[in-house]
Amino acid sequence: MLSEVLLAVVLLAALGFTSRDAVPSYDDSIGTSVRFETTAVAEQPSFGLSLPGLNNLSAVAATSGALISTKALIPTAPPSQLLIPSLNVHRPVESVGVNRYGVMNLPVNGWNAGWYKGSSVPGAPGDAVIEGHAGYPDQPMLFGKLGLLHRGDQIIVELADNSKRLFVVVSTTSVPVGVAPPGMADPNGAPRLTLITCTGSFDANTFSYSQRLIVQATYAGRV
Repeated sequence: MLSEVLLAVVLLAALGFTSRDAVPSYDDSIGTSVRFETTAVAEQPSFGLSLPGLNNLSAVAATSGALISTKALIPTAPPSQLLIPSLNVHRPVESVGVNRYGVMNLPVNGWNAGWYKGSSVPGAPGDAVIEGHAGYPDQPMLFGKLGLLHRGDQIIVELADNSKRLFVVVSTTSVPVGVAPPGMADPNGAPRLTLITCTGSFDANTFSYSQRLIVQATYAGRV
């Protein structure tokens, strides 16, 4: 029960994009992704994350053709590049924090991905959270085609030390604004990756989307 209460505090407004979440904005008083309680993130306990496929790594990775490395040291270097081969995505990753309201900041370059530096380093224990703009319906940006990913597709995160960490998609879901998947940004448990962007119906009056697209991937080792 305590874990559930703390999770509600940390992620109550998770995925709560601003009214102009389709358009890059660089006002540091707003953001486009997850809202975090900055005093609680580092102290939050395990919330009992249960993601599809986290206990079935070998089967998922085998179907994707991934080569699994189980002896890699726990990484500490921040992510620098995001590669999604099936979507032809290869862009820099910026480290982002939160503003004074606890809302995740935008990357300086709206075409880049934003790694929440309060979450795990990709490949280290816990959940690494990376956001990206979807863009307009007829003008897709970095994550505009993220919904085309399927179970078994590969995601590669290159770290600042030039090592590359492979993740394999285990689920793609859409959730209403204000709803967060269990364990998002949890620093405990198996290494995993969460990608976030806008999806659903687009309101041209408020420049907002009705839902958030969540892609969850499990760690398949160093490549």
